[in-house]
Amino acid sequence: MDAATIPVPNILRYTLDTNKLFKEVRHYNLIEGEEILSNKLNISINRGFSKAKYTYSVKKWLGIKWSKQITGLFPTHEPNIYFGDTCNRRNFLLMRFENNGTTLKVYYFKNYYPSNKTQLINKIKE
Repeated sequence: MDAATIPVPNILRYTLDTNKLFKEVRHYNLIEGEEILSNKLNISINRGFSKAKYTYSVKKWLGIKWSKQITGLFPTHEPNIYFGDTCNRRNFLLMRFENNGTTLKVYYFKNYYPSNKTQLINKIKE
């Protein structure tokens, strides 16, 4: 994959909402970037009720309640970096937990899903 073929992602930055802390769920508030996904995200661990192999589940805030799951986050070979997608692999997401999970950086690739995620992850790390 040539670097020229990788589109520029929208970068969203979220911070952990510490008003309510739960054992298996974290809420994040948008502090920087466009409100592409939502102004709030709900990230919970996969409790194993299905055969899905994702690590975390992501929901977005609909204004009065949380949505159904919009994507699962799958682990990568890099610590604290997970990937997912929206709209049946139309939009690719890379999520990086920073500062011990207190901030979340989301790389949102609209209308792009890579065939080789490793090269894309290495490019993001630079």
